[in-house]
Amino acid sequence: MHDAVSSAVVHALGSARSEVEAAFAGTRDADAALATAAATLEAALSAHGDDPLLLTALGAVACDRAQYAHAREVLQRALALGSDDRNAAFNLGVALLNTGRAAQARAAFKQARTMAASPFTWEAWFDPQAH
Repeated sequence: MHDAVSSAVVHALGSARSEVEAAFAGTRDADAALATAAATLEAALSAHGDDPLLLTALGAVACDRAQYAHAREVLQRALALGSDDRNAAFNLGVALLNTGRAAQARAAFKQARTMAASPFTWEAWFDPQAH
């Protein structure tokens, strides 16, 4: 799957990830950085269709912005498109847990444990002690 990733998708993922890292490092305003990351990913999705890597990254950013219903939607779409990325399932678990779907979240986390993470995506911020 990763061999077929276009350079434009890789660039969008890298740009978005840089914004997310800046938000959590405190080097940029978190809300502005996460909004920029989301806009970058949305633009790439508009240009490249439903790419599971872009959807997974957008789901992570949506979780980080506490937009859990939106995250759930895009992450379910990534998995429905055949994503085998651990981060898609893990981030779906985060979104489900934060929308009151604990049993479904446990199933997503269990699924994530059986998968490998893509080097192009990342986990949403998650504090298991807060739940």
